[in-house]
Amino acid sequence: MDRISINTISQVIQKGVTCPLQELADVVGISIDSRTTQKNELFFAIQGKRLDGHQFVGQALAQGAAACVVKRGEVSVADAQRLLEVDDVNQALLQFARWYRQQQTAQLISITGSVGKTTTRTMIYTALSSCLSGVQSPANFNNEFGVPLSIAAMEATHQFAVLELAASQVGEIQELSEIALPQIGVITGIGRSHLEHFGTLQQTAETKGALFEALPTAGLAVVCGDDPFADYLVSRTSARTVRVGLGENNDLQAVLIAQNQQGISFRVNGQLYLLPVVGRHFINAALAAIAVARELGISEKDVSESLRNYATVPGRCHRMQIGDWTVIDDTYNASPDSMRAACQVLRDYVGTGKRIMVMGDMLELGPETEGYHREMGTLAVESGIDLLFACGGQAESVAQGARSAGMAENQITTAPDVELLALEVTDHLEPGDVVLVKGSRGMRMERLLQHLQQTVSDGKTTGTTKISCV
Repeated sequence: MDRISINTISQVIQKGVTCPLQELADVVGISIDSRTTQKNELFFAIQGKRLDGHQFVGQALAQGAAACVVKRGEVSVADAQRLLEVDDVNQALLQFARWYRQQQTAQLISITGSVGKTTTRTMIYTALSSCLSGVQSPANFNNEFGVPLSIAAMEATHQFAVLELAASQVGEIQELSEIALPQIGVITGIGRSHLEHFGTLQQTAETKGALFEALPTAGLAVVCGDDPFADYLVSRTSARTVRVGLGENNDLQAVLIAQNQQGISFRVNGQLYLLPVVGRHFINAALAAIAVARELGISEKDVSESLRNYATVPGRCHRMQIGDWTVIDDTYNASPDSMRAACQVLRDYVGTGKRIMVMGDMLELGPETEGYHREMGTLAVESGIDLLFACGGQAESVAQGARSAGMAENQITTAPDVELLALEVTDHLEPGDVVLVKGSRGMRMERLLQHLQQTVSDGKTTGTTKISCV
């Protein structure tokens, strides 16, 4: 963040009030976590669903915070002059972020959609950062707290910023867009996630489409042209549009797609691209990156060279070698659409061993939850998966779907919890097998990876004890 005087910040969030703290150092960053607050940062005592930041004001000051933004009359400390009192701290954070965004000249790219936001964000950052100076959202900083923190990471020297915008409720993308003020918007697609809150796919599209509506006329909207809601999303914007995908109706179309041990290759307008990943679903993220890079003046040749160095994010179809097994870590989250993509990864995987899928429950799907899980069991069979392991409250629904599609009983294992399932998975593994692990965040499917790593570390397998990532 650029250095800003406390007096300036006071005028922004306290409606023109002049702060007397002229003698204090300028603010160099903002924080909402007292454990990681750095010297001369501004601590916002936000009130979340589980914790109230006002309980940690003293700790933030002890950590060296220049000042703390607190609710009026809520906190009493010896160093009261270092408190900036407001009516609503959460709103003050959003107010500051919007003001700070308006001070920046960098091109801001915002990404939303039902699946693939993080992959698309990191892909775009990879494509741009070899030629331009910029910043991206750290981790999954994509909500009403994370977006302001991401904006605060921008500096005057940056030429671009890539931010995720996420929503689990109607109206959230509109609110975040009004803070981020993007010039370029990317919608990865409309899928079956958070249906418990959105209700229908149309309502999901309306919520996500608010990003395109927020773009200026001179801006750019990038959309997956293969998505059934593409026409609707395009109708929401006055900006120029670019459709990307695999179909012939797209402005940027990937052709000649091939997957091998090195990764997945394809061509766009004659230019060859190679991504060191497994899974065709990465292609749409790459196409979005190509579209954004072209908009910012980067050649397709330079983008191609940059994307060869793309590294997957742990938890998002991240390929690992654990002992003699190839493990695909897709544990971050799950929905019917992303689970379908995961099954396709195994279907297309080039290897000598068994294809093994470990599924955890998909959460927040509403009244059709059981049906969606049965569908995933059927899909696993259609994808040629050799062994299916399912855990959670919907494990039997997955198993029912697999049985109905013809999978034998000895190919299916269920358990109420991933830790109980882990021993069964290990007992069935042989050298050369590929294992894909996926489930919703609340299922904590990464515990299976930890079990496999510990198994190798303890020497309980014939595989090597070395754990490496690809």
